[in-house]
Amino acid sequence: MRYRIREIVAAAWAACAVGACAAQIQFDFSQDTVGQPPPGFLSQVTGRGEPAQWKVVEEIVPPLLAPLEPNAPANTAKRAVLGVQSFDLDETHFPVLLYTNEVLDDFTFTTRFKLAGGVVEQSAGVVFRAQDRSNYYVVRASAEGNLLWYRVVGGQSYPGLGIGVKMPMPREVWRELRVECSGSRIRCFLDGNLVLPPPRPGAPTNELAINDTTFARGKVGFWTKADTKCYFADAVVQYLPRVPYVQVVINNVVKEHPSLLGLKVFAYKTAPLPVVIGSTAAHDFGAAGTRTEADVIARGSVYYLKAGKTVEITMPLRDRNGDIVAAIAVKMKVFPGETQATAVARATLVKNEFERQIATLSGLNG
Repeated sequence: MRYRIREIVAAAWAACAVGACAAQIQFDFSQDTVGQPPPGFLSQVTGRGEPAQWKVVEEIVPPLLAPLEPNAPANTAKRAVLGVQSFDLDETHFPVLLYTNEVLDDFTFTTRFKLAGGVVEQSAGVVFRAQDRSNYYVVRASAEGNLLWYRVVGGQSYPGLGIGVKMPMPREVWRELRVECSGSRIRCFLDGNLVLPPPRPGAPTNELAINDTTFARGKVGFWTKADTKCYFADAVVQYLPRVPYVQVVINNVVKEHPSLLGLKVFAYKTAPLPVVIGSTAAHDFGAAGTRTEADVIARGSVYYLKAGKTVEITMPLRDRNGDIVAAIAVKMKVFPGETQATAVARATLVKNEFERQIATLSGLNG
């Protein structure tokens, strides 16, 4: 996967159990084809007109870190970045490029941008907590000399109800924009300095935030206006991954049965065999199952596997209508003198607890 998020998220789910969730998406446009739109994104438009042609282009970008030696030559090599220029002169034309692979709750979205041209308009920024092309927050910088946060609801922009500051935004200069969201708190930084909300003399910076509850979660992306020509580079999202409900239930069941050695849930996605959709071991996530789990789901079979002093029981998970929706594998220690029937009975108690908390297949995938 180009943006390397699946394995990071899987590891983060394990960390979530102890309250230390963390994941990152890094948009490395150098991995994409120059002249083509980056994969994982959807070009849309708010307002009138057609979507813009966002594409990967080569542009000179200064290094993130300054040279160690003051007289060292600047690195002027071209790099692959995200670029766009729509030729629609309508001021109600807002091209949006949404990243569709992840819906985010709390996060920090950082990117560098450069305003490079435009006759009617020269504005660029980012959208976040986007529901679709018509509902989102946006922070945008304008060559007119301001930075502004506001909402777009039902396709209608409300900049007059937003928060903004006046500051120079020269063309052909790379700037860093960072947006932090935590609950209803939103903070925006330019070149590492908090600018929205505007700092107040004597007020602690970490206490300042825009508070808005319009959107609690959503997608992130890039934004521009009318015929603006602009570029984006070094885009990174750090976020708290949403833990699938099946994983939440696994964590709950393990708390109720601390002697369990392992718990895995298998269900069908698009593969010919079921895959792990939840587990006490993060590295199991997404791993393919076997004919055993397939048979459990297809026929309601129960499998018993003893290995030394441990036993694993694989059995069907049913919804409230009695339909099989998945397979659950319960791994336990073997008691002295324990029979197969007794082991299955113990595993059934765990399965029943799981079924009480998940009623449908949609619950497993939620």
